[in-house]
Amino acid sequence: MVEAGMLERLELDHYPVGITVIILVIGVVLLCQAVIRRFISQETLKKAHEVGGYYLSLVGTIYGILLGLVVFDAMSKFQAAEKTINNEAKCLLAVYSLADQFPSAQGPVKSLVREYVKTVVSVEWPLLKRGETSAKAHEVLLSLLHTIRTIDPKTQNQQSLYSTMLTEINACWESRLDRNKVSNFGVPAAEWVALLIGASIVIAFTFFFTTESHGIHLAMRGMVTLLIAMSLYLVLLFGAPFSGDLRVSDRPLRFVQEVITR
Repeated sequence: MVEAGMLERLELDHYPVGITVIILVIGVVLLCQAVIRRFISQETLKKAHEVGGYYLSLVGTIYGILLGLVVFDAMSKFQAAEKTINNEAKCLLAVYSLADQFPSAQGPVKSLVREYVKTVVSVEWPLLKRGETSAKAHEVLLSLLHTIRTIDPKTQNQQSLYSTMLTEINACWESRLDRNKVSNFGVPAAEWVALLIGASIVIAFTFFFTTESHGIHLAMRGMVTLLIAMSLYLVLLFGAPFSGDLRVSDRPLRFVQEVITR
């Protein structure tokens, strides 16, 4: 299955590479225009203006809606990934703080929270860009969950706080699962095929039009190609939330690590 992760291996989600590719694509399209202008006369192209304009409007509208929906979906998943990281960090910090109310389990719980955060930041985070996770982090969080469930609250205040701690650790577990799910999502091959074919069709339709000024025509075609290329690039960037130059930050977890290690 061809997904955004495969494109990431080409490092397209790094700005210098992506911008270079976009410029090359625009250059190829403009070169094609120069070749077509040499072999097809303006008079021949102008005969297709009236009918071609209606077709271009229809094709452009359909492709614009399709591209907009895909970009919106990719951005939504990127934002969901950011929210997931924030929730995971918040829950870990809450569990660490609540451990003070249970002296018998305070040491093990705090130690496991520190180990989990350290493992996620230093080991698991670099793996996420490849859609992989750390088995060690998974085991540490399971150990933390098991340790919390063995706590026996004595007082009424502890019982109330214990319920809160269980809620937080379960929410942390859910956030971790959601994060791992998002890291493996990517952009489905079917979407990429539809987007690339649609972009080719829209750009190809513009070859059926011409103006008296060759320079102005080149500028207009270049702007259309740039707009489409930038939109596709957004899909690539947002489709892989944990890789590339535009990626979800681990700052919330690093903040928790700083707080619990002071």
